[in-house]
Amino acid sequence: MELTKSEYRIAEFVTRGYSEKEIATKLFISPKTVNNHTYNIRKKWSARCAVDIARKFILSLEDPKQFFIALVFLMFQGYIMATNPDIDLRKPARTSTRLIRTKTNRKNEHYDG
Repeated sequence: MELTKSEYRIAEFVTRGYSEKEIATKLFISPKTVNNHTYNIRKKWSARCAVDIARKFILSLEDPKQFFIALVFLMFQGYIMATNPDIDLRKPARTSTRLIRTKTNRKNEHYDG
């Protein structure tokens, strides 16, 4: 399926590694609009994530110079993610906190440890 002009522009920004908020700021549109466009792109291209969008965008380019620029951006992003010790690529573990109530002020209760 063909992308609209707006969707194609959003796909280009996604390929360059921008977040939805950053894209919205650059294009002076609502983040919700960007989210809707990325949803439509994923639906049309059967893409599961931003990486799939970037891959399909690069493969859709006709000019090799544009391909090279997009490839350099993707390689640069991969390098930053691989070498930055502050980025954890794993999903964060879900931790649950349990509130335990104790009765500390009881009358006539003594503890002689």
